[in-house]
Amino acid sequence: MSEKIRSAIFKLRTYWSKPPQGYDVTYKEFLNFSLGFGAISFLGVLIQWTTLSINVYMMISHFKVSTGLVFFLNTVVGSVLGLIRAPILSMIIDNSNSKKGKFKPFLIWSAVGTAIFYGAIPYIPASLNETVLFNIHIPAIPIMGVMSSSDVTMSVGVLIMFILMQIGVFFNSLLNQAMQGIEQTISTNAQERANIVAFKGLICNIPSSVVNILLPIIAGIFFAESGHQLNIDLYRLVFPFCAIGGIILIIFAYKGTTERVVVSKQHRARVGFIEGAKQLSQNKYFWIILVFNIACGIRALSNITSWVAQFSFFTSAGKTLAGLFNTTLLMNVLVLGMVFAPMLIKKFGKMKVLAASNIGFTLMVLLQLLVYKNPYLILFSALLQNVFSGVQFISTMMVSDVLDYQQYKTGKRLEGFWTNYNAFISTIIGLFTGMLLPLFLSFGGIGFGDDYNEVLQNPALRDNAYKFQTLLALIGSAVASIPIFFYDLTEAKHANIVRVLRLRAAADNYKAGELEDSDVLNAYEIMQYAKERNDIFLLDELQKHDCLDEIIKGYEDVKRKVDLEAAKERKLTLERGAEVERNRIEKKVAKAKAAAQKKGQPFDEEAYRAECMSKSFYISQLAVLAADDTPSE
Repeated sequence: MSEKIRSAIFKLRTYWSKPPQGYDVTYKEFLNFSLGFGAISFLGVLIQWTTLSINVYMMISHFKVSTGLVFFLNTVVGSVLGLIRAPILSMIIDNSNSKKGKFKPFLIWSAVGTAIFYGAIPYIPASLNETVLFNIHIPAIPIMGVMSSSDVTMSVGVLIMFILMQIGVFFNSLLNQAMQGIEQTISTNAQERANIVAFKGLICNIPSSVVNILLPIIAGIFFAESGHQLNIDLYRLVFPFCAIGGIILIIFAYKGTTERVVVSKQHRARVGFIEGAKQLSQNKYFWIILVFNIACGIRALSNITSWVAQFSFFTSAGKTLAGLFNTTLLMNVLVLGMVFAPMLIKKFGKMKVLAASNIGFTLMVLLQLLVYKNPYLILFSALLQNVFSGVQFISTMMVSDVLDYQQYKTGKRLEGFWTNYNAFISTIIGLFTGMLLPLFLSFGGIGFGDDYNEVLQNPALRDNAYKFQTLLALIGSAVASIPIFFYDLTEAKHANIVRVLRLRAAADNYKAGELEDSDVLNAYEIMQYAKERNDIFLLDELQKHDCLDEIIKGYEDVKRKVDLEAAKERKLTLERGAEVERNRIEKKVAKAKAAAQKKGQPFDEEAYRAECMSKSFYISQLAVLAADDTPSE
């Protein structure tokens, strides 16, 4: 075994139960965290294939939804329900004071609710979809391509499906916000959060990726003659596995992660919706990220690869290859951004990396607009778009930093309000931005009520759909580039904000008689840091707390105690590793001795054992540690 491998194993064992110096998260906790997000990935399969859209096979074949019905239920009814849901979720999350944490108490039952209500949708009998409840009258909307009024049918099956879906949305929103909250609070170190979020993405998306690759294969084997992926039995077969897998994986996050909010031990969350909304409305970073995300929602319309795979290739082999390109290479190229983002952030900062990637993305959408009649070049430009959008997750990391800034300014933690107030405003704005796509498509002669299966088989209309949807995405991408340049919460500023929060927590704990060793260490190190660098921001904060000198009086004793505990832990780790190595060496010695005896060759057992032990990382490190502990003559 090479030195690098032995060192890597030692590092893994060392940091499995204790975080690296300056960081908060152990390797074991990171694994639990990633597996917890794997639950989101598993349950995301249920949501992906039950989305109320004319592009989803189940909706078209089983529930027989129309464009008008999708518009009415999603844009009208769904938006109203979203406006009601947002403040409820905000109040639930940001007033949570459980001993288990602010977010973890919601994980299990929200995952179970998501699995049950989304998982039940494929099992709605087809007969109920034939039973008409009433008709919905859609008036003429010329600006959206609806040139005459029409009636849309609402069946019993669709109504049940929509009700199940909305209940599922509530549970899934709560689940996602709870996991996002854990992501935002799992570490107080911004760079560590960047590392965790990036590499988590490499692990947690495996379940949905595997299932989505298997779906067409299973459909081709078992349902080739009965509709392929249009057959509802395909989803009845797969959904239970995804539902159970999601519930099992969320337990890892519930059992194995820790929320690290920098607050005093006496802190209790008490935030009203109006108060939380008012505070966020005064936070400029909230608006910067909100505008950026809304614009990114529009720029996402550049993704027309599913249409291209289905309607721009005319042979079975061509569609298969284009589909595989879409689900494998095109999706996996996002990994590049996840891998390199932490290094880029460390060197350039989040704002610069995100701004540069968005400019690159915009140029690739422009390329797509220029080549919209060539399916191969569309796929190529989409590939390059994904190379640049791989670092898009940086915007979620910015949210974590801004929430620390919000706490610094107001003393309130507003993770739940952030997500739901954001959703509240986005829903209102979405009533208007949702009209943009039908409007742009109408420029190409595509009406609101047209059947897309027919539209996209018409070469002229298909090219117009590609052109005008890409044009709208280009506008959205250009707009998304603007607000990021106003984001000035640098990594250095954020680090100082966290230091201030640690000082405040230490002062509050001292006054309450609940001072901890970490409070003493934090206060001393921050005071030294501020004085050595003459940091005005921190020095001003130090002046606000007259108890800091009292807090650090016991620093030397606390530091000695903590260092001793760390040394003991390191020694135990080395001893555990050395024990494993000794057992392995004894087996190796016995094997070599038996081989020598079989060949009738001499064998120096002690010399061979000593040579093996000299190559053991753990044994040699333990020997060095023992030498260091030996008192000098």
